[in-house]
Amino acid sequence: MTTKTLAELVPGDLPAGIAALPEDVQAELAALVVRAGRKQSEDLGAAAMSLLDFMPRLLRGAVKKAAGL
Repeated sequence: MTTKTLAELVPGDLPAGIAALPEDVQAELAALVVRAGRKQSEDLGAAAMSLLDFMPRLLRGAVKKAAGL
C-alpha cells in the first residue's frame, strides 16, 4: 500500500499553518484523513443497506440490482 502525503490528499495548497507542521505530524494527519475517508465509505454503504429495510421484501432484489448493491 502506498501512503500519500497530506498535500496529495488535500485539494489545492495546504494552509500555511498545516504546511509548517513537521513531516511526521503531517504524515499522521494524512493517515487520519485516509482513515476518515474509509470510515465514511463504510458508513455510506451501511446506510444504503439499511434503507433496504424500508422496501417491501418483494422489491429488495430489484432495488439492489438497480442500485448496484
